Amino acid sequence: MRAGSRPSFSFVLLALAIVAIGAGAATWALARPDSRTVEIVVPTPGPLVVHVAGEVSRPGIYELQPGSRVSDAVAAAGGLSEPSTINMAAPLRDGQQIVVRAVAEEPAEGEIAQGAPDASPDPNILLDLNTASATQLEELPNIGPARAASIISFRDRNGPILFVDDLTAIDGIGPATVDGLRSLVVQP
Repeated sequence: MRAGSRPSFSFVLLALAIVAIGAGAATWALARPDSRTVEIVVPTPGPLVVHVAGEVSRPGIYELQPGSRVSDAVAAAGGLSEPSTINMAAPLRDGQQIVVRAVAEEPAEGEIAQGAPDASPDPNILLDLNTASATQLEELPNIGPARAASIISFRDRNGPILFVDDLTAIDGIGPATVDGLRSLVVQP
């Protein structure tokens, strides 16, 4: 440009365009999230609330950590007050009632059988699929020795059976068999 001359119109437009593009780029850079920051939120399961009754020092309702076993619930209740056949290794579910019976006691009507190996079947006692022995499982309708072994193998591989419908994942157990078991086994 010569001294004393005015800038050309195209030069002014070019300068304004450069300023506008720079302002837009700055706004975009400040507004976009930082791609290097990743927040991962892992839900933490809440405590298990269980009711421990029977032959324990302090029967009551206890909060335990997820993944707890019957032994943890019995320990929270002060330990056994009498020898028992309860399966101390059984996993717990939220809302479960654990009734600890002395070796000589029989479960009351409607109570959950906790896996005493020589317990005789009673139609008024719900069988817990997670603690039942093969002999107890064989007493269920349409469950023979092979299916009982398959149920035990399934729970050993996959963890607790939460719903009776989970049994349909076992070869040879279909919806009709599961429907026949609903009123005989523990349901969450």
